Amino acid sequence: MFKTWKILLITLAAIVLVGGTGAGLYFSGHLPLGQAPSEALAGTAADSTAAAAEDKDEDGEKKPEVMPVPVEVAQARAHGISAYYRAASVIEADRLVDLTSRKAGRIQKLQVEEGQWVEKGHILAELENDREKLLLRKAELTLEDKARLLERNEEMVASQLISQQEYDDVLSGWKMAEAERDLARISLEETLLRAPFAGQITDRKIVLGQQVALGDPAFTLGDFSPLRIRVNLPEAVARKVQAGQRVLVAPEALDENLEATVERISPVVDPATSTVRLTLLMEAADGMARVGGFAKVRITTDTHHDALSIPKLALVEEGALRSVFVAAADTVRKAEIRTGLYDETHVEVLEGLDDGDFVVVMGQGGLRTGTLIRALNGQDVGYASPEADPADIPDTVTAMAGEAR
Repeated sequence: MFKTWKILLITLAAIVLVGGTGAGLYFSGHLPLGQAPSEALAGTAADSTAAAAEDKDEDGEKKPEVMPVPVEVAQARAHGISAYYRAASVIEADRLVDLTSRKAGRIQKLQVEEGQWVEKGHILAELENDREKLLLRKAELTLEDKARLLERNEEMVASQLISQQEYDDVLSGWKMAEAERDLARISLEETLLRAPFAGQITDRKIVLGQQVALGDPAFTLGDFSPLRIRVNLPEAVARKVQAGQRVLVAPEALDENLEATVERISPVVDPATSTVRLTLLMEAADGMARVGGFAKVRITTDTHHDALSIPKLALVEEGALRSVFVAAADTVRKAEIRTGLYDETHVEVLEGLDDGDFVVVMGQGGLRTGTLIRALNGQDVGYASPEADPADIPDTVTAMAGEAR
């Protein structure tokens, strides 16, 4: 009897517990009206399963958040582009010569020093020349005597006091004295070392009191206006260069470039090197470049006007293959191109792009066709990419975009 009442009390307690739980679910909204609890639980489970399936790939792995790659773009446009040939050489003076002694003797005077500018005919040095001065004085006195004798004989032959033969002998003597005078002048002049042209003394090779022989070097004299540069070009390149063409010269010791012109083009090819020599004229160096200094030369060999070109930074080179990433909307596609002329910053595109296309110039690493991108400089270059709905962009992507701005 006692056991029967105990079973009834337990059953009643279970009914009260189940009823209270159901009422709580009903009033809290977790148990829809008119829907069985089993159906509601089944619907909730189905929704959870569908949401989880959307976040997983075919292998059942959770899909990673897609973030756009920040890049910079540039537009393919038509403008002039030139091709250059670069060479290197040394700067030369218009004239740079060694002045030698024309006579043996001892140096008794030095008139100039290294670095000094001199005019044509300026005396640079003088040998001992007392003997030559005396010989010149003697020749001049002899010539004066012969000149007076000739003057008297001219009056006498006019009066027919002497024969023509006698007059001719006196005239010949005067001419011989004049020649002796000229020889004495030359002998004295040979003891003086003069500048044959205006220029600057670059080297003094003699000292005061030194005994020099005939032909010994004494000074080096340079004419630095204008300066010249000689370069050797392959024959095929030289054919594209014309006399008078402007050339850019970059001396190694200067931070700025100088201009030169093509003065001469050799008509022959050097058989040893298969090159043609060009002589470049630098008329406006203004003392900025030094003779003997190393310089790089850039010669324009070809120019294309209105050529479709892109920045060289956009090129992706894989062996002989050249390609670019073309930006379209918010993605990119890889396009193979054929190039032409190029300069320091741009390259000509012959095939593969259209005028106005946007190409990626920074941030190509890791890109492939279909990669989502965001152009950081889009507003500056006129590139308009569709703005995604902020609700569709993950929080991490939105934060990254905000930092990029």
